[in-house]
Amino acid sequence: MDYMYKIFYKNPHGYEKEYKKRINAPNVELLDLTIKPYRTNAEFVLYYIPTSKMLNLVQEIEKNNSKLIEYTMNLPEAATESLHKDIIVNELFSTNQIEGVKSSKQEIVHSMKEIKENPKKAVRFKSMLNSYFGILYEENDLPKEPKDIKEIYKMIAEEEVNENDKLDGELFRKVAVKVVTSTDKVIHEGVTPHSKIVSHLQMLLDLLNSPSDLVPVIKIAISHYYMGYIHPFYDGNGRTARFINSLYLDKAYDKLTAISLSRAIDNNKKTYYDMFEKTNSAMNKGELNYFIGNFLTFIKEGQKGLIEELLIKKAQLYHASEKIENDHVLNSMTENHRKIMFILAQIQYFSLEETTTVQELSIYLKVTHQTTRKLMNDLINLKYVEKRGIRPVLYKAIEGYF
Repeated sequence: MDYMYKIFYKNPHGYEKEYKKRINAPNVELLDLTIKPYRTNAEFVLYYIPTSKMLNLVQEIEKNNSKLIEYTMNLPEAATESLHKDIIVNELFSTNQIEGVKSSKQEIVHSMKEIKENPKKAVRFKSMLNSYFGILYEENDLPKEPKDIKEIYKMIAEEEVNENDKLDGELFRKVAVKVVTSTDKVIHEGVTPHSKIVSHLQMLLDLLNSPSDLVPVIKIAISHYYMGYIHPFYDGNGRTARFINSLYLDKAYDKLTAISLSRAIDNNKKTYYDMFEKTNSAMNKGELNYFIGNFLTFIKEGQKGLIEELLIKKAQLYHASEKIENDHVLNSMTENHRKIMFILAQIQYFSLEETTTVQELSIYLKVTHQTTRKLMNDLINLKYVEKRGIRPVLYKAIEGYF
């Protein structure tokens, strides 16, 4: 099925007839949401036609979700924790990249460590990190009212917003905002005035939270578009929208599906921005198929990337366990010596960093710091483990052991 914006160019004479046919089709999904494209007086009801391509994407997402659950179900503790940290770092880095917020993975890892050592310490990305960890380890409340979206914005984006882009309305922006391309061409104007931003966001939340026959992941895709259309903030709309998507994906799917979206978008930024531009245009007449199809593809690709990484990491971990099991020197030592080597393998393969501390190892081993230090010294003397740095001292398996 050709998208409406394509038919506008391909068949201008049959364009209006095709639109009427679609908007009145027996399988059309008409939404209680409208848009008014930039520089037009026309208002369009948002709609989409469920196609086999779209429904196949939904099926693939569900299959990938089942695989993610299967592949992570029996992961050991250190591997699971390292994987979670790795995924959150990648998601934060990617969501920042999409919006042009300068950050590095190393900086995010450092902030994560600082928060763990001192939860009260003020560090960059603290609120964002705590919010994403909340998806993994807590039951999050879904936003019910526009003020809840403002609270999410404060946690996810406000810290990195320039002083000139701080909010000036009761909840959201007061002044009109234009969305421009890299060549400064205006392609969209966010909803105004403030009262309309609030009412449109409430309609968006009603769509997300009300029971309906709509497939949850399609509802999430629609919400991502409509949040961008409303554009309630001067800056930080994308980061806030993607986090809200993660909250709802977490309710419908596995937690790894919920936080694997931004990496795929970051790899396809041109398509991502094009989705908004095409869907906002008057020639598209409120059709959402192009946006939904690409958004579902991003979710699928995010899952696929994680599945491929998990298969490699699990194979590496299996090889490491075989190495430890067949090591005659380790077999002559205690079970805790072997456990340490296996924990170091989990951290090496599942984490962005290959090192750990006595404190972390003590938690995994369930022994005192003093006992852990003695065990580590034994392994250092055997040249199985090396240490580096001071305060904290960091440990890793020697290069090439695994």
